[in-house]
Amino acid sequence: MQEQRNFMRTYQNIWEKLLSPKRYGKNCVQEINKARSPFIVDHDRIIFSDSFRRLAGKTQVHPLTTNDHVHTRLAHSLEVASVGRGLGTQYGYFLAERGDLPCFTEPYHIGEIVQSACLAHDIGNPPFGHAGEYAVQDWFCAVQNEKYVSCLTHGELLDFQCFDGNAQGFRVINAVENEREQGGFRLSYPTVASVVKYPCSSYEAKEKKSKKFNYYQSEADLFAEIFTELGLLKEGHVFLRHPLSYLMEAADDICYRIIDMEDARELGILRYEEICEVLTPVWDLLNIDKERLRSMHSDRARMSYLRSLVIKVLVEDIFRVGKERYAALMQGEFLNPYMDYASEPVREYMKNAKTCFNEIILKHPQKTSLEIGSYSVYKQLLDVLVPAVHNFVGGKDLSYRETRAISLMGNHILKKKYTAYQAYLIVIDFITGMTDAYATFIANQFAGGGRMH
Repeated sequence: MQEQRNFMRTYQNIWEKLLSPKRYGKNCVQEINKARSPFIVDHDRIIFSDSFRRLAGKTQVHPLTTNDHVHTRLAHSLEVASVGRGLGTQYGYFLAERGDLPCFTEPYHIGEIVQSACLAHDIGNPPFGHAGEYAVQDWFCAVQNEKYVSCLTHGELLDFQCFDGNAQGFRVINAVENEREQGGFRLSYPTVASVVKYPCSSYEAKEKKSKKFNYYQSEADLFAEIFTELGLLKEGHVFLRHPLSYLMEAADDICYRIIDMEDARELGILRYEEICEVLTPVWDLLNIDKERLRSMHSDRARMSYLRSLVIKVLVEDIFRVGKERYAALMQGEFLNPYMDYASEPVREYMKNAKTCFNEIILKHPQKTSLEIGSYSVYKQLLDVLVPAVHNFVGGKDLSYRETRAISLMGNHILKKKYTAYQAYLIVIDFITGMTDAYATFIANQFAGGGRMH
């Protein structure tokens, strides 16, 4: 019995560090007000930000659609946050029952942290989604642009050549919004860490033959400060994921697989019957009211009903995984995403949904043509902006066109003391902060084919 108590007390000590309400800047540690916790403050700072609001004009899967029922990044983030809050609150009560929850927190605070992390998880995604990521990577890899990147260190160059919305998101919340270069949103450290799925730099990711990373060279020191403060630094300068990031990731996985198919049905890419086939592995787990399903007046209503049942089943299964993997997680083991440990029916359903996405949704001609077009948008923007800032920080005389390009980004943001690396980050901040429609509009303007907005 004494051994068990010591075991549980050790985990409580770990959680005391993991849930430290510290945030960047002066007076950075605040007591947890149970009526308005630091994690609800995080939630509100994200919700009221420009970057979050612009997600309403960014692609989830289907670019520039005119169908109001199709998800934007904003709608997706809000739905993921709803699922994440439920998962996190359940997990909070699980921690409390074990005796691992620190005395300064309540179970619902865990739900608040996961909810806030879910709200911010896509905040760095560029216009046109993953197609935009590839477009940035390819521009900085192109031979004809070598003259602009030859001045960068290897690590700096990899930040652009492996550009990823996750790293841009870390930069947005910590260095771009609100208190620019002074902590950004100044979110609490637990919320910031819970957003992070890939706790490494582009250089480290490249060594592991991956392009997934979560911080640029520019935010490396801040990343290290946050993760060290939370006790997530292992020997050899290796960072662990925050335990709550697994719940954030699972909430995202739960939502996007079913909702991507729901959107595809809305656009006529998939039929309702095809989606039911994908759901076959979990069909018996859904406890469907068949009479209610039959009586519904449209496939849209049926999909809404099925979506709610699927999410309920997946949330229950992921919560089970979280409990089963708890000891390994707290002992610092590197775990795969929780969905990898789900029950066989759930994993089979997720596999079916992934195949459906890759083979049908992703290859739909309309989506393909718009993604190809997005490359032209990024090329037009980067071809104008990168040379302009390159010459600006290099002290060269600027052409009228270059002067106007820099003014478009905001003269107060770019400084002559910046290195080329810092200047290029400003360009990336500017472009990735655009909505799909605005990026297209500005690119057309640059090409001489646009009109006044």
